Amino acid sequence: MGDKKVELWDSLPGAKYNASRYQLAKRIMKVLDYIYNDEIVKYFDKGWQFAKFNIVRTDKARRQLNGCDCGIFVMNWLEDIECTSHGSNKFQHASERVCVALSLLKNPKNKCLKEVRESARRVVDEELDKLAEHGPSIPHHPIARKPMTRSQAK
Repeated sequence: MGDKKVELWDSLPGAKYNASRYQLAKRIMKVLDYIYNDEIVKYFDKGWQFAKFNIVRTDKARRQLNGCDCGIFVMNWLEDIECTSHGSNKFQHASERVCVALSLLKNPKNKCLKEVRESARRVVDEELDKLAEHGPSIPHHPIARKPMTRSQAK
């Protein structure tokens, strides 16, 4: 605030997006002026505005590896925002999605946890029933296994 500067931390930078991201930042700053107008008038000098802040891009943001995990990437990064590690790129999209999903699922404030567990059990039971009925002919099915021989079942 003191420097009247806005830093754009972009995890997926690209020249074709720079102008639109800059324009979006300008619009957000104008919205902040509108929302906080009473506070601005009360606490700042006349003419002070967020919209007058200088917008700069920074290379401090971690880089994500693909274009489809933005939300999960940012949530993960916000949990680990230590400035000393801003340059590391340890993000593993598949495992991070699972971790975020499980943390949301197992959160004590999740009022649907019991319902989700019951639904998951039903899905697994239905898939096992299909497997028992149709055998291993379900191609590439995650639960499908080779049929057990009678000697293996003993």
